[in-house]
Amino acid sequence: MELLNVDSLPAELQNAATTYSFATGQRLFRQGDRASNFYIVTSGRVKLVRYTIEGRIVVLQVVRSGESLGENTVISDAYTCTAIAEVESRAIAYPEPLLTESLRYYPDLAQDLITKLISKIQSLSVGLELLQIRSAHVRLLQYLQYNAALSNTVNLDQPLKEIASELDLAPRTLSRALARLESEGRITRQGNSIDLRTF
Repeated sequence: MELLNVDSLPAELQNAATTYSFATGQRLFRQGDRASNFYIVTSGRVKLVRYTIEGRIVVLQVVRSGESLGENTVISDAYTCTAIAEVESRAIAYPEPLLTESLRYYPDLAQDLITKLISKIQSLSVGLELLQIRSAHVRLLQYLQYNAALSNTVNLDQPLKEIASELDLAPRTLSRALARLESEGRITRQGNSIDLRTF
C-alpha cells in the first residue's frame, strides 16, 4: 500500500481521497488552521514556512512530488506551519480521522507513512546542518553536494531567490557565493545545471 498510489489503498481511503490543484502562491493551509488533511504532493513544489513573532518568514522545507506534508494531523489539532505552492502543484488529501483509523488496521500503510516521515526527518536534519554553516559559499556548496546525491550534477528546479530563502541567505549573497564557487573551480554552471568538481 502506498499513499502516493490511491488505487493500492483500501476502498474506504480511495473513496475519501481528494486530489486538489493549487496555483502558484496559493496556500494549502495556514499556520494555526485546524489540522484536517494529510497531503501527498503528486506534482509541483510546496514550501513549508513558519512566521515568527517578529514577522520573519522561516522556510522549513520544500516538499516535492512524492513527498508528504501535514503529518501533524495525526497528533495535533492545528497545522504548525503554512504550506504555499511555489509553482502550480497537485496534491492528494486524506482526511485525518479516516487515515488515523486506517493506520491501526493496515501495517503496510503504516510502514509507508513511517518511511515518508523518516525521509522528512532526514531532510530537516540536513536543513538544520546547513544553517549552522556560517560561510555562505560553504553552505551553498554543502547544499549542492546534498542535492547532487550520487551524481555530480544538480539541476536547480527553483529560482535562485527561493533557494536563497531556503538557505537563509540574501539573494545577492547567494549570487556572490555561486560566483565564488565558479571562480574557485569548485563548480561549473550552465543555465540551471551545476556540475560539482571533484578533487
